Amino acid sequence: MLLTNKYAQNMRSFQKLASLLNERNKFCWPTTATTKTLNVNQWSEGSQRLYCSNRYESSVLYTTATRAAAAATGVGHIRFHSKHQPLTSTPTAKKRKMVAKLTEQERAEKLQPLLDGGWSLVEGRDAIYKEFVLKDFNQAFSFMTGVALLAEKMNHHPEWFNCYNKIQVTLSTHDVGGLSSQDIRMATYFEAQAKLLS
Repeated sequence: MLLTNKYAQNMRSFQKLASLLNERNKFCWPTTATTKTLNVNQWSEGSQRLYCSNRYESSVLYTTATRAAAAATGVGHIRFHSKHQPLTSTPTAKKRKMVAKLTEQERAEKLQPLLDGGWSLVEGRDAIYKEFVLKDFNQAFSFMTGVALLAEKMNHHPEWFNCYNKIQVTLSTHDVGGLSSQDIRMATYFEAQAKLLS
């Protein structure tokens, strides 16, 4: 009963927040009908962003609550930014670093300790593999969540499979067609996370 009451309270909060967001941004939420009638000077598309020239428009900060509210109202997860200050043109915008395939020296220095620690080379491709066995599903999911946060930050995502308390991981960098320093960093982080949970 307590859980039902808590859920009802949260839903009312989300509905209230969704209503406030819709009111605040009613000038900038695009719909098919209004987008077709607006001229090119009012709306323009940028790299996964829609820019609005309306003076009432402001950035929407997406948090868990606003994402839930946006999902509840059917608005979606589009972020709006003023076209006068697009984030992609700022001088502080980070550029993606180019990665290179590991050299023979880097393989000897950085990869060999991982191979000695239980990682293995994948037959038929330039990749490494390891299976982690944890206490239970909750611990495995916690482990994967921690790694997922780093993966998003690095923009480098592992190939992995989870079954109850087991996680099978394969690391390789598709951009270079083999192992790179990103895979070494990711594997080292996997090892550190596993030690924390054991």
